[in-house]
Amino acid sequence: MWNIFNKKNKVHGFDLKVLFKNDISLLTLDERWNGLFKNMEKTNDIIETENRIKELLKEQSRLISESKEVSIKKKECMDSIIKLTTEVFDKNNKEAHTEMQECEKTIVAINKRIKENEERLQDIPKEIREENLLLLEYTVKQVYFSIRENQLRVTELDKQIAEARESLKKMIDERELLAEDYSDTYSYFHDLLGKDELQKLDEIYFSK
Repeated sequence: MWNIFNKKNKVHGFDLKVLFKNDISLLTLDERWNGLFKNMEKTNDIIETENRIKELLKEQSRLISESKEVSIKKKECMDSIIKLTTEVFDKNNKEAHTEMQECEKTIVAINKRIKENEERLQDIPKEIREENLLLLEYTVKQVYFSIRENQLRVTELDKQIAEARESLKKMIDERELLAEDYSDTYSYFHDLLGKDELQKLDEIYFSK
């Protein structure tokens, strides 16, 4: 499949760096983009890229939800540590000390997970923009390929229509000529033989 992106990273005169900086709408959520495929099939490249964007959006949503959940859990652990402080340090309660250690371990694990999520959440928007531009490239390819195919088909149909019109014109001319000959001939025999004799002939030849 031909590549509309040249070595200078330009597509139809637009610099990809500029496109990347611009807030291009997410094609998979754009009604106009989806409308392109009402009468046009999506290529495998389009389908695969669209699916990758959907997966990135799902991952983004999942990480945001997870970060909120673990933040709530972290607060619960911190509240528990505050409540356990008296039991641990003033009363030297071993069970409370063990529980506090578990809370501290949980907080460390949560902090690590939150950091991982934040780093991933920083990368996802860039990946989505890159996939979105790739989807734009594949869409342009398919749209222009489809337009070209349609143009060729229109040209072919125009030729067939012109031929059909010429054929129809010939048939109309032939039909008018035959009808005129029939009318003239019938009129001649009507005058020559008379109405009654002509009616008898009609019954003989046209009744079969």
